[in-house]
Amino acid sequence: MVAGAGLAGLATAVWLAQAGHRVTLVEKRGRLGGRTISFEVPGIEGRVDNGQHLFAGCYEALLRYVDTIGSRDKLLWDVPPFAIKTGPDHLLTLRAPRWLPGPLRRAVGLSWMVWPPIPLRERPAALRTWARIARAALRPAPELDDLTVDRWFRQIGAPESLRALVLDQFVIGLLNEKTERVSASMFVQTLHWIGKRALSGNTRAGDAVWPRVSLHELFVAPAERYLRAHGAQIVVGVGVTDIEILDDKLTGVRLSDGRTIEVDAAVLTLPPWSLTTLLDRGRLGQYDHFTPVRKIEPAPISSVYVWLDRPLGMRRLAENLRDTTIEWVFDTTGMHGVETEAGHCYSLAVSASWDVVHLPNAEFTAAALESLAKHYPEAAEAEVLRTHVIHQPQATFSAQPGFDELRLPQRTPIEGLFLAGDWTETGMPSTMEAAAESAVRAVDAVGDHLGTTAPPSDTSD
Repeated sequence: MVAGAGLAGLATAVWLAQAGHRVTLVEKRGRLGGRTISFEVPGIEGRVDNGQHLFAGCYEALLRYVDTIGSRDKLLWDVPPFAIKTGPDHLLTLRAPRWLPGPLRRAVGLSWMVWPPIPLRERPAALRTWARIARAALRPAPELDDLTVDRWFRQIGAPESLRALVLDQFVIGLLNEKTERVSASMFVQTLHWIGKRALSGNTRAGDAVWPRVSLHELFVAPAERYLRAHGAQIVVGVGVTDIEILDDKLTGVRLSDGRTIEVDAAVLTLPPWSLTTLLDRGRLGQYDHFTPVRKIEPAPISSVYVWLDRPLGMRRLAENLRDTTIEWVFDTTGMHGVETEAGHCYSLAVSASWDVVHLPNAEFTAAALESLAKHYPEAAEAEVLRTHVIHQPQATFSAQPGFDELRLPQRTPIEGLFLAGDWTETGMPSTMEAAAESAVRAVDAVGDHLGTTAPPSDTSD
């Protein structure tokens, strides 16, 4: 049994079914997808996602997942998503001759980050800062989990101009948390695994990968078809209420509809706050092993979709704004390649949105449109056809100092019971890749437990 049908749960169920296991997937909500959901908006053709999602070329587990379920052709590959807009006529982005080979063009094109457009007197300090960050990422030190990124940046002498232009927003974009709240260890670990995958031969590790369709069409519907084709049972509207245990061995899973299902193995792919509820109400709470999960806190993301009667003239599919409420503008219509009668769609997002997550929709929308007007002259002439606000108070986990000690491994003290989810022990930030990687590890652990072998990573049905 796999409990929870978010991305980690779907990937776990898919790969267990691929390995030949008889799988039951249960989800307490009435739909599959977890935080990777899409929904209908009145007057809009098709589905709208709960905010724009991005993943990178180094997301190997996630790419394996879309390969398995057969939806990789619905991805749009792009150059690295570094495009900082400091004003209507100023965009810092890739600048290199197009005739250069791809990897070299990316390296040359991003060289401005090493010697950024900040005051000349602060550029030597900026260069030293990048060198210290690179050295820390090469060999992450455990003691960095005692520091916030803000404190660490101060220790290594990062100039304020570099932080304002690049570094602080870089951290927020990677980790969905403010520099004064997030662990320096999480930041350097993230850079470490991105660099490791790039150095392993993945020349597109830093590239952006955009969904060309809704998340439902990319991740959820193909997985459901795959599972049903492989004999899996899918149960929605039913959650797990307790775990049956005898002599520290899993014997069954009790569901909210009153059933207890005997299983050989179960994988809980619940977010930390849902697992905490299960600890409070069931037998898992007797095991100290699970106690750390109670301390994991969420972090919010807020976004608003805006449909305009004309495009904004963006040079990149995603542009990072400075000195405005909105941090990111995503050209959703450009990603999908189709402009509908509803107008040209943009997703405007704020990561770690502590300052705006509780704003009324109208107030947040007004601030978002003001951000557009400041950076895009076309916005002044455009007619706003419709808007749709999405606040996600529990969008990701908040990797505050000490977070490394709160992450749990896939194996538990209960024989036959396993965990998956972006918050588990993957060494990655709260991303779709962490969810998929946790599924890889959980499937391997289940295979070891049951004496089976997981399918090759490059296999798809």
